[in-house]
Amino acid sequence: MFKSSGISKRAAVSFVILLILCSFAVYLLVERKYQIEYIKMERIILNQSNKLTNVLSKLLYKTQTLAALVIQHSGRVENFEKVAATLLDDPAILNVLVAPGGVVSAVYPREGNEAVLGLNFFAQGAGNQEAVEARNTGRLVLGGPFPLVQGGEALVGRLPVYMDDGKGGKLFWGLVSVTLKFPQALAAAELDKLAELGLAYEIWRISPDTNKKQIIAHSGYYYNKDAPYLEVPLTIFNAHWFFRVSPVKLWYQYPESWLYICFGVLVSFLLAMLVQHNYDLRRIRGQLEGMAYQDSLTGVLNRRGLFEKLADLTDDSGRTFCLYYLDLNQFKPINDTYGHSVGDRVLQIFAEQVQSHMNIPHLFARIGGDEFILIVQGAEHEEKTEKLLGDIREALRSRAVADGDDIRISFSVGKAVYPRDGKNIDALIAHADGGMYKEKRARA
Repeated sequence: MFKSSGISKRAAVSFVILLILCSFAVYLLVERKYQIEYIKMERIILNQSNKLTNVLSKLLYKTQTLAALVIQHSGRVENFEKVAATLLDDPAILNVLVAPGGVVSAVYPREGNEAVLGLNFFAQGAGNQEAVEARNTGRLVLGGPFPLVQGGEALVGRLPVYMDDGKGGKLFWGLVSVTLKFPQALAAAELDKLAELGLAYEIWRISPDTNKKQIIAHSGYYYNKDAPYLEVPLTIFNAHWFFRVSPVKLWYQYPESWLYICFGVLVSFLLAMLVQHNYDLRRIRGQLEGMAYQDSLTGVLNRRGLFEKLADLTDDSGRTFCLYYLDLNQFKPINDTYGHSVGDRVLQIFAEQVQSHMNIPHLFARIGGDEFILIVQGAEHEEKTEKLLGDIREALRSRAVADGDDIRISFSVGKAVYPRDGKNIDALIAHADGGMYKEKRARA
C-alpha cells in the first residue's frame, strides 16, 4: 500500500553531521587523554631528571675530595692511592685520577688504566672540549659519553684546581677527574622503569666534538615520532643534555579510543534512524491524507477534499469564484457495453484532458461516478474558462478510447457563480447541477 522511499536525504545528512560531531567528540576525548598523559609525563620527567642528577652528583662530587687533597698539600699529590681507594665505593666508578697542568700523573686503580697515564686532556681527542671548558670556567664539567684510550666508553667529571699564587690571585694547577663506567653509571636512575609506565625515553646531546646529535641513552624501543612528546633541557654539571619522553602507544592503540569510535558511530546511526523514522511517519501520514482527499482512479480531488477546499472559499465573503459542474454524456452505456475497465479509462482520459488544458489557477474534483466539479477563482477568468472548456471538448472528440471501437467522450457543463448564485456549497452545486441538466437535455 505504501511505497518505500529508502533512506531519506535528511537521514543521510543527519548521519553525516552526527558522525562528524561524534568524531570531533572522540578527538576531544583522545586529546583529553593525551593531556592527562602530558601531565603524567611532566611529573615523571621531573622525577627522573632529579634522580639522574642526584645519581651523577653523588658520583662526581668525589672530585671535591681529590681537589681538597691537592690544595691541602699545596699542589703535591700525596697519599693519593689511600684517598682514592676510599672514593671507589661504587661499582659504577671506573677510576679517579689527577692531572697537573692537564696531564695525567696518577690514576687509581692503576691496573687496567695504564694507558691513561701521561694523557694530555687539552690535546686533540675525545673529551678535550670539556677539559678546556672546565679550565676556562673554573667549574666541574661533565663530559661524555666518549671512548676511552684504555677501551670502552665513559662519563667523566673534570674539576679544575686552582692554587693561591701568593699575590691574592689564583693559579691554574690542573684537573682532577672521576671516570664513570657507561652506561652502568645511569643504572641507579632506573630509567628502564619508564617502560612500565607506558613511556619511551631518549636522552641526547649535541656532541662538542662533532656538533651532531649524540644519543646518550634510550629505551628498548625508540619513541614513535607521531606520538605526542615532552622534551626538557637537562643541565648536569654544565653538560647540556635533553630528556625526551613520549607514550609508547598511539591514540588508535588504546582500547578506549575504539570504544569511543564505536559509541560515536552507534549514536550517529541511532539518531539518523530516528530522523528516518520521523520522516517515514510524515511520509505515511502524507500518503494517508492523500488517500483521504484524493480520488484513487483519476488522481484529482475527491468529494471530501473538494468540500474542505470549498468551505475555505465560502468563508471569505469578499472572494468570487465560478463552480462548473461537469458530467460525462452516455457514460452508463459505455460502462455497460465495454465494461468497467474501459469506463475507468474514459474517466482517466477526461480528467487528464481537463488538467492539461486548465492553465489558470483552479480546483478539479471527482464527486461521483462520472460527475466532476471545476472551481476557478476570480470573475476575470470566466471568459477564458469557457474557451478552455471548448478546447477540452475538441480534444476529446479526436481522442479514441479503445482501438477498433468508436468510443468518443463528451460532457455537459453547468455553472454557478459565488456568491451570486448561492452562498453555500449545497446551493452552488444545486444551481450548477441544474444548468448541467439543461445542457444535457438540449444535447439529447
